[in-house]
Amino acid sequence: MLILPNSCFLHVPKTGGTWAKEAIKASGLKYEEYPIEGDPHIGLEYCPVPEKFQFAFVRHPVERYRSYWQYKMGAGWDVNNPLDRDCCSTDFHQFIHNVIKLYPGVCGRDYEQFVGLPGDEIDFIGKFENLIEDLIFALHKAREEFNEENIRSIPPKNVSDKIRFPAKYTSELKDAVRKVEYYTLLRFGYE
Repeated sequence: MLILPNSCFLHVPKTGGTWAKEAIKASGLKYEEYPIEGDPHIGLEYCPVPEKFQFAFVRHPVERYRSYWQYKMGAGWDVNNPLDRDCCSTDFHQFIHNVIKLYPGVCGRDYEQFVGLPGDEIDFIGKFENLIEDLIFALHKAREEFNEENIRSIPPKNVSDKIRFPAKYTSELKDAVRKVEYYTLLRFGYE
C-alpha cells in the first residue's frame, strides 16, 4: 500500500502493482509505504487513511490465475497460504483444476478484500490490461501532482517467466475458470 498526498494505492497481488508502485515513485509524488515491513498486499479493511481517494487494479481472472502459477513456480509456494498449500502443482492444468475444485471464485473474493463490495467500493478500480492509462487517470482524479511522462517511461516489473513456465489453457479449462469467476467477470466488465 502506498499513501500519497491525496490518495491511497491498494496493491492487489498479480495485477501490476509492483509496476504501479515504481511508476508512482518515478512520477515525483511523495509517498509513504504502509506497512514499512511485511506483506505489501494490505486489504481495504486495514487502510489507515479511509478519507483519502482510494484506487487499485484488477485483472482478468483467466490471466491472473496464469500469472499467479507462473510467479509461484519461480518464487516458490507458500505453505502458510491455504491456496498455495492445497493447490500447488508443477503442472499448470492440475493447478487450475485444484483451484476450481477447492477455491471456486477465489479471484473475485480476493478482489473484494482490496476494492470492497458492490455499492461500497473504493473510488477507482483500474484494470491491469490498461495499467498505464488507468494509473494516470486515477492520479489525476485524486488531484495528485505528478510527472506523467515518467510514469509512461517505466518498463514492466515483476513479470513472470513465461518461457521457463509456459502456461497454456485448453479451451475447456479456460471456460471452467470463466464459469467459477462469472460474477467477477461481470462485475469488472470483462465479459
